[in-house]
Amino acid sequence: MKFSMIKRSLVFASLIGLSPVTAQAETNGRGELKWTHFGIRPLAMGNAYVAIADDFNALFYNPAGLARITEWSGELLNPTLEVSSSTVEFANKLTALASGLGDDTEAVLDVLEENTGKNHHVALGLTPHLIFQGFGFGLGAELPFNMTVHREVSTEIETGIKAIMPFSFAKNVFEGLDVGVTAKFVARGGINHEFSINDLNAFSSKVSTAEEEGKQKESSSSLENFVEGGYGMGVDLGMLYTPVKTMSPTIGISITDFGGTPYEKADVGTEALGVPKTRLPSVNTGVSLKPYNQNNMYVTTSMDAHAINQPVHFSKKFNLGVEWGYGSIIKVQSGLHQGEYSGGFEFDVFLFSARFATYAEQLGTIAGQDDSLSDRRYALQIKLLF
Repeated sequence: MKFSMIKRSLVFASLIGLSPVTAQAETNGRGELKWTHFGIRPLAMGNAYVAIADDFNALFYNPAGLARITEWSGELLNPTLEVSSSTVEFANKLTALASGLGDDTEAVLDVLEENTGKNHHVALGLTPHLIFQGFGFGLGAELPFNMTVHREVSTEIETGIKAIMPFSFAKNVFEGLDVGVTAKFVARGGINHEFSINDLNAFSSKVSTAEEEGKQKESSSSLENFVEGGYGMGVDLGMLYTPVKTMSPTIGISITDFGGTPYEKADVGTEALGVPKTRLPSVNTGVSLKPYNQNNMYVTTSMDAHAINQPVHFSKKFNLGVEWGYGSIIKVQSGLHQGEYSGGFEFDVFLFSARFATYAEQLGTIAGQDDSLSDRRYALQIKLLF
C-alpha cells in the first residue's frame, strides 16, 4: 500500500509540474540555469540536496524537510561572497599591469584576448532565516554581476538584486512521510542583456550640438529598455519519504514555482521598464542514503535530477553528492554538479559558523562540451549573528 502511494505521488508530481510556460528553460544569456537555490552546503554536495533538506536550506530546496528538524535555529547576518576563478585570474593580471610589470600595449591586448568569451562572475548574498520544527521563514537575497565580452564587439551583462522570501510549513503525514509547502514573495530588478556595438554607443555622454543633444536624450531614454524589474508570489511543494530507519533511504520530490511564478511590473514611474520572465515550474527529484551513522559521526550520499520537466539536456540535470560529518561541528562535502567536481566544508561552533564551496557552472547547452564554458566558482559564507 505504501509503495502504491509513493508511485502515485511520483506520477502526480510529474504531471502538476508541467504547464504551458515550460516551452523553454529559464536561463540567462550565458546558459546558466536559474534556480531558487541559495545554499553553500548543497552546492558543495553537487547541489544534490532535494532528498536531504535537513537544515535551513529546506526553505529553498524542499520545505518537507522542516518536519524533520528537531531544534530551532536562526541566523541574522550571514553574508556570502562568490567569485569565479576567471575573475580572480583577470584581476591578478590587471593588478600586475597596473603595477608596471606589463605596461606595454601588447601585454594589455594579450590579457583582453585571453579573457574574450570567458564569463566573469561576482556575487554578494545574504540568507537570514528562522526555522522551527514544521515551520520556517527567511530571505534569500543576491546581488550578482556577470559579464562576458565577445569578439564581435558585444558584451553580455547581468546585474541587479534578486530576492526570495519563503514562508514554509511542513507536516508528518504518517511515519516516514513528510510533506511541505512554501508561499514565497519574489522580486528582481536590474539588467540582463547582450549589448551590441550600437547599444554600447547609447552610453556615450559626448554632446556637442543641439541636434546631438536631442539624439543623446533619445538614446538615453532607450537605455531604460535594458532595465527590468518586478515582483510576484509563488508556491513550492515538497515531499520526503523514508520507508525504513536502517541507513535512512529517502526519496525526495520538490516542485519549485508550482504552475509558474509570473512577475508584475515594478511601479517606479517609467513605462519603459521591462518585466522579468516568468519563473518556470521545476520538478526536482532525489534519493539519499546514510550508510554510516555511529558515535556522532555519519556519512550521507545523495543523487538528484533537477528540472526533469524542462527541455534541458540531461547532462545538466543530474547531480551527485556525499557528506562526512561529526555532529554539527564540522561537515565536509564533495560531489558532481553538471559533470564537474564540487566540494566544500562547514564549521560551526557556538556563535561562529563558516561555510565554503567550490563548484562549476556549465554555461553551454551540454555539460562538458567546451572547457571555456565551464565557470569554476568559489563561495564563502560567514555567520556573524545567532
